[in-house]
Amino acid sequence: MKKTYSIIALLAFTLASNAQVFWTENFGTGCNQGQLASAFTGANGVWTTASTGTNDPYANTFYVGAQEAGNAVGACGTGCTGTVDASLHVGAVVIPGFVVADEGASYNAGGACGFGYCVITNTRAQSPVINCSGKTSITISFAYLENGATTLDDAGLWYSPDGGTTWTLLDNMAKTPLGSCAPQGTWTAYSFSLPVTADNNSNVKIGFNWTNNDDGAGTDPSFAVDDITLSTLSVGVADSEAPSVNIYASGSNVIIKSSDAVKFKGVFDVVGRSINASLENNSIINMENQPAGIYFVRVEVKGQTFTKKVFIK
Repeated sequence: MKKTYSIIALLAFTLASNAQVFWTENFGTGCNQGQLASAFTGANGVWTTASTGTNDPYANTFYVGAQEAGNAVGACGTGCTGTVDASLHVGAVVIPGFVVADEGASYNAGGACGFGYCVITNTRAQSPVINCSGKTSITISFAYLENGATTLDDAGLWYSPDGGTTWTLLDNMAKTPLGSCAPQGTWTAYSFSLPVTADNNSNVKIGFNWTNNDDGAGTDPSFAVDDITLSTLSVGVADSEAPSVNIYASGSNVIIKSSDAVKFKGVFDVVGRSINASLENNSIINMENQPAGIYFVRVEVKGQTFTKKVFIK
C-alpha cells in the first residue's frame, strides 16, 4: 500500500516574471589552437572531459579556442580571423603528414581505419560544478553549431544532479542550418528547461557529448558551443501572502489542493525524467503505474510556479 505523505506549501516569496542569469560561460578569448578542453580553466572553474564509450587512437576531441570563433547568433561559422572569441568545439587530432589538430569545428569522419587511422569517438565535455541554490525553474541557453551525420556523428546535451556521479541525456539537439553559411554552418540560439532536480541544487553539472563512427560519411561543422547561461525567474518578496498549496500522496494518487486554480506543469523522477501523468479534475494525479519513490510535482498557481517533492511508498 502506498503510504500517504503530505507537505504544506506556505511560501513567503513568489517569482517575478523576468529571467535572471546567474551563471555564464563564454570560454574566454584567444585563438589557442590545440588547447584541449580538459586543460581549460575559466572563471567558473575547471572543465573536464570523460570517455562515454569507445575512443580510438585518433578519436576526435574537445578544444577551447577561437579556431572556431564564438560568433553571434545568425552569423556564419569562422576561424580565428575577425574575432578571438573562443568556443568549446570538437575537432580532429593530429595525424602527422595528413591531419592538423584543431582546425575549428572540423572533425575526422574516418574511413581510413584499414590503414591504422581509426577515429571512433565517444567523449563528453563537462562543466565545473554549478551552484543552483536558491534557484528554481532553471533554463539553460547557448549558441551552437552542429552537423555531422544523423545520430551516428552527433552531439547531445547532458545533465548531472550530483556533481558528475550520474548523467542523464537532456536533449539530442537538432543539426543547425547550413544555408548560405555552408560549409561552416550558422550559429543558432538554443534553450532548454533543466530538470526539477536542479532546483535548489548546489551540485549541478552540464555536459556536451560528441559521438562519431568511422565510416567516412559526415559533414562539417562537427559541434561548437558558446555563451552558455543558466537563468531563472528572479525572486522578490510578494505584496500579499502566497497561496496555500497542499500536495500529498494518497494511495496511487497525488492530491493537489489549492484555493485557486491550478495549472499542471508536470511530474518528474529523481533524475529529472518527465513522468507520463496528467491532472484530473484540477486536483488528482494518477500515479498507479509508477514505482515507489521520490517524485517532484510542478504546478502553477496564480501565475507562480511551485515545485514540491512527494514520497510514494
